Amino acid sequence: MTGTVSVRAVGRLPSGETISAVELSNDCMAVTLLDLGATLWTLMPSGHPSAAGVTLAHRDPAAYAVNRPYLGCTVGPVANRIGGSSFSIDGHRHDLIPNEGKHHLHGGPTGFGQRLWAFEVDPAETAVHFRLHRFDGEGGYPGNLDVEVVWTLQANRLRFAWSASTDRATPVSLANHTYWNLAGTGTIEDHHLRVDADGVVDVDEQLIPTGVLRPTQSSRFDLADGPRIGDAVQRIGLGGIDHCYALSPGAQVDLRDPQTGQHLTVETSLPGVQVYTGHQLDGSSEQGGFAPMAGLCLETQFFPDAVNRPSFTSPLVLPNEIVHHWTEYTFR
Repeated sequence: MTGTVSVRAVGRLPSGETISAVELSNDCMAVTLLDLGATLWTLMPSGHPSAAGVTLAHRDPAAYAVNRPYLGCTVGPVANRIGGSSFSIDGHRHDLIPNEGKHHLHGGPTGFGQRLWAFEVDPAETAVHFRLHRFDGEGGYPGNLDVEVVWTLQANRLRFAWSASTDRATPVSLANHTYWNLAGTGTIEDHHLRVDADGVVDVDEQLIPTGVLRPTQSSRFDLADGPRIGDAVQRIGLGGIDHCYALSPGAQVDLRDPQTGQHLTVETSLPGVQVYTGHQLDGSSEQGGFAPMAGLCLETQFFPDAVNRPSFTSPLVLPNEIVHHWTEYTFR
């Protein structure tokens, strides 16, 4: 199936730099991406009844320079939380900038989700390549780091792939932070979510991992039978879900909306997916005006605080290697 690629200017930053939108489209869907944050701005499946599409988005592209709820952006260099805003590599401690109490979230104030990425389109593949360089010591992270994010549209599948290389050992765990609402309106409480998981990352009251994986089978966190999200939230009893699931080998994550019949399947090379029900959205203008549970995040990633947890899969990228990971979103 052939697709088209187009580029247009959609805004400016206070610095005067242009914000560009790249549209990938084919007979199955139209996808709009921003170079600001390597962001998935909008996704419209063919024939969808809502003009809003299936992603939560700021109307003004310049809002992605702040973007406190991380709508649609690529977060990094390390997604999720690093406890105490520090880690050690080979006995050397690295102190980061805290931005969630005393902890470090989604790369902190110099994170990749608010940066302007260089980009190059590939019309033959219906793809766009976003590239970013981080200097050694920026934000407290070691190493000159080069990352690339490639979004590719293939029939009814959107592929998000990233790669990273560095000259010093450094943690890297990029994740896309799209909020999905397959109905295009209302909340996601009536959606059904199924996660093939071996466990869930146990966390303390500040959502920092304890280093333990709790089995999900027959527990309150079990999503294997695809429950209604509102029912799962009520069963878990924390006001919402904001937990990282340890995916089973060959796992799929399935999100369904009975109202529209839309069905999204997520597959990934990464070991975890952070399920976040958007319950901290508050309807404010700085959060895009979206109410609690207006969208669901499925953030594929290494486990949170993995750089400090030897029992978790390491997110370190070493010199002279290139690390690759991918996530695919398939609409049925």
